[in-house]
Amino acid sequence: MPARASRLRSDRRIQLISGVVVFGWFRKREKPRVFLGMIVIVPRTGIKPRFDQFGVFGNEELDTSLRATLHEIFSLPLASEVHAPLATDLGLDVFIPTFQAGGVWNLSLGGDIPIFFPFFWRPKITVTCRLYYLQSQRTKRAFSVTKKMRWREFLGRQFTLRALFNFRPTFDSEDMNRLLKLACHSMLDKLTKAT
Repeated sequence: MPARASRLRSDRRIQLISGVVVFGWFRKREKPRVFLGMIVIVPRTGIKPRFDQFGVFGNEELDTSLRATLHEIFSLPLASEVHAPLATDLGLDVFIPTFQAGGVWNLSLGGDIPIFFPFFWRPKITVTCRLYYLQSQRTKRAFSVTKKMRWREFLGRQFTLRALFNFRPTFDSEDMNRLLKLACHSMLDKLTKAT
């Protein structure tokens, strides 16, 4: 009789444990809240930006356009307005560390027989995101995505009236914003899986 009572207690304990396990398995994990931290466009350095600004963009305020697009895509509540973050709350910092407008430049050696060396660089943009815990500021994940204009489109643009007569920029902020949206779309897929 005591052995039977012990077996019954053991069976009830197993049922209780398996019930908890099954309940935990069916219970959905609560998604964390995500807040926007910083949006930073790193100032460009080197020789390419000079050619971009002079030959391609002119007086366009490209940084302002890219920043506005990022705010439109990552329309999240601000992390700075969260005064008592939960342990699961996440912050998101978005950076554009590098971008280039693209262009063509011919280097001529001169002399009796002119020799030209063409240099091509396509429009390109890199977006980096840092996902971190708001309470501890500890980084959870970091991602980086780079998008470039396809060669076919880039070379096709070189033979348009716009490029040949140079009355308007061959590449403008619309091209860069399109690349930025493509990069952010890939980034959002990665962020969704990470949270």
